[in-house]
Amino acid sequence: MTTTPSTRDARRDDAEPVTHDGPVAPTGPARRSALPLLVRQVLPGLAVLSVVVALARPVSDPDTFWHLAAGDRLRETWSFSGADPWSTMSTLPWRLHEWLPEVVMSLAQQAFGLPGVSWLLPLGGAGIALALWLAVRRHAPLLVTAVVVLVAVVAMSSSLTLRPHLVSFALATVTTGAWLRTRDDGRARWWLVPLTWVWACSHGMWFVGVAVGVAALVGLFLDGVARGRAWLRLALVPLASLAAAALTPVGPELLAAPSSVREYAQYVTEWRPPALSDIGFVAFLALAGITVLVWSRARRRVSWTELALAALAIGLALLYVRTVAVGAAVLAPVAAPTLARAAGLPREPLRRREVALTLALTAVGLAVAGALAPARAAQPQWGPNDLDRPIAALPAGTVVCNDYGSGGWLIWKHPNVRPAIDGRTEIYSLAHVESYMAFHRAAPGWTAYLARTGCRWALVPADLPVAEALVAQTHWTVAARGSDHLLLRAPG
Repeated sequence: MTTTPSTRDARRDDAEPVTHDGPVAPTGPARRSALPLLVRQVLPGLAVLSVVVALARPVSDPDTFWHLAAGDRLRETWSFSGADPWSTMSTLPWRLHEWLPEVVMSLAQQAFGLPGVSWLLPLGGAGIALALWLAVRRHAPLLVTAVVVLVAVVAMSSSLTLRPHLVSFALATVTTGAWLRTRDDGRARWWLVPLTWVWACSHGMWFVGVAVGVAALVGLFLDGVARGRAWLRLALVPLASLAAAALTPVGPELLAAPSSVREYAQYVTEWRPPALSDIGFVAFLALAGITVLVWSRARRRVSWTELALAALAIGLALLYVRTVAVGAAVLAPVAAPTLARAAGLPREPLRRREVALTLALTAVGLAVAGALAPARAAQPQWGPNDLDRPIAALPAGTVVCNDYGSGGWLIWKHPNVRPAIDGRTEIYSLAHVESYMAFHRAAPGWTAYLARTGCRWALVPADLPVAEALVAQTHWTVAARGSDHLLLRAPG
C-alpha cells in the first residue's frame, strides 16, 4: 500500500489531535489536497498574520478619542452614569455602557502613549481572526478555514476601527460557534451567560448574542434536536444572558440602550442601509450567496438551525452599514461546513502543530505591529492637529461650534473647550442634532444654531458650506487656518 505525502506528514505530526469534534470528512467523495499538510497547517496562521499587520496604523477613528477620555474619567470617578462632563449642549444622561474596553484604552495610553492605544487595533483584529479560526475550523478543512476567515474579515473591513465594537465581532462568532456545538451534542453552554455580561460591559451590540441564542433555539426545535424539558433548559441560556446584561454597573437601563440611537440613524452614515459600493458588503453577499447556492443544489437537507442563523446574519447585514460586520461574524461559522462540503476536501483533525503555528504567527504579527506603532502612530491621523496651539490658547470653558467628526478629538485633546456636538449622539436631543445638520449645510435658519449654542468660536472644515457662510454672512473672522480646518471667531 502506497503512503501519500499528506499521510506521512500526519503520522510524523503529534500522535493525537488536540480536539476531534465534528466530522472529519465531508459527505460524498473527498478529494485529496495537493498541498502538503505542513503548508495547509500554516494557512490559518498566515491569514491571522495578514489581518494583524494590515491593522497596524495610526488612530484614525474620530470616536476613539472620546472613548479614551471616557476611560480616563471613569478611572478618576468610577461613575458609570450621570450628567455629561464635556458638552454644554447634551441634555440626556450619559451611560458608560462600553466601559471595559474604554478602561483598557485608557490604561494603554497611560503606559505607552498613543502608539500603545493604536496597537489595540491589531490586537482586536487578532482576537476576531482567532475567534473565526476556532469557530470555522471545527467543521472545515484548513484551506477552506483560511479562505472563510479572510472573506469574513474583508466583510468586516469597513468597521475594523479602534472602537469597542471589535468585541462584538469576536464574541458574535464565539456565540454562534457555541450554539452550533449545542446542535451537535445537545449540551447547554452556560459559560455564555458570564460571557454576555462581559460583552454587555464592552459594547452595545451585546444583544446579538441573545438573538443568536433565540435563532438557534428555533432551529433546534424544528430540527428535533431538543424538545420539551431539554429545549426549555437550553432556553434558559439566553434568558440568563439577558438577566446578566441587566446586572452590569450601568444597571437595568442598559437593556434600553440599543434602542436609544434608532431615531438618530438617519443622520449617521454607519446607521444607514449598506450599498454595493462597500467592498465589505459585497464580500458578505458573496459568502452568503455561495452558501445559499450550495444549499439549493445539495442533496442533503439543510438543518433549520443553519437556516435560522444564516437568516439572522443576512438580516443583520442588510439592516445597517454598522451591522454588516456582525452579520459576517455570525455567518462565517454557518457557511464554513457548507463550503467544505462543496469543496469536497477532507477535514484534517486539529493538531498541536497547527495550534502552535497559528499562535506563533499571531504573536509575530502583533510584534511587528508593536514595532511599527511608535513611528506610525505617534500622532493621531484624525483631527486638526496643526491647530493645537491656537485651540489650547482658548479660555477654559469656551464653547466651540465644531463639526461632528472633531468633537471627540476636542474632548480628548483639548479639555479647555466645550464642543457643541460629538460622536455620543445619544446624549443630545433630536432637535439639537437636526439643528446641527442645518448648521453643517448652512441651510435656511442655520444661524439659529449659533444662538442655541452660544458659541463665539467655530472649528469647521474649510470646505464645509458653513465655513464660507460664517465669514460671508455673519462676518466671522479666520483666527487660524490649518491644512483642512478653520478656527473662526465671532465678531465683537
